[in-house]
Amino acid sequence: MKKGDRTVQFIARTAIGIALVILAQLIGKLLPAGAVIAGPFSVTQLVTGSLVNCVLFVFTAHVGILSGVIIGFLSSILASLIGIGPAVLAVVPVVGCGNAILALVFGLVSGRRQELRIPAVILAAVVKCAFLWVCVPAVLKALGTVAEKQVAALSVMFSWPQGVTALIGGVLALIIIPRLGKVKKES
Repeated sequence: MKKGDRTVQFIARTAIGIALVILAQLIGKLLPAGAVIAGPFSVTQLVTGSLVNCVLFVFTAHVGILSGVIIGFLSSILASLIGIGPAVLAVVPVVGCGNAILALVFGLVSGRRQELRIPAVILAAVVKCAFLWVCVPAVLKALGTVAEKQVAALSVMFSWPQGVTALIGGVLALIIIPRLGKVKKES
């Protein structure tokens, strides 16, 4: 395959990933806003976050790390534009970096080796969760303009729920990835 053809395929596949992330976010927007699981962790965050993380894992595995990183970073910007992102815009790039880290860690740890995918999902989920757990409150406190109550709510929202949604997305991806491999071999 020519280099130009690979570039076109990469762009097309990454665009499909971005479209799926937008679809996941729109599905989340259709869910009732007041449906809370625990604290500020809502059904919307559970569904949207899990689906977005699934897309990140799948596209990292099948298209490559760069695709996952691009989709991950853009997903936070798109969520903000759709109206389901964090209320404080300064958090948007931090969330994008957390998503990019998830794709990067998963891709680097698993590579193309199927036997490393489960530990790679777990490690990627833990690293993303830890990153957001530390960085979101730090950014909010550094701003100094966000109400303490909002800092507390956003700090919880971007803590353990991020690990939960990343692990759920990873489990979904571990079901999807081998099936996509079979389809790829058959075509």
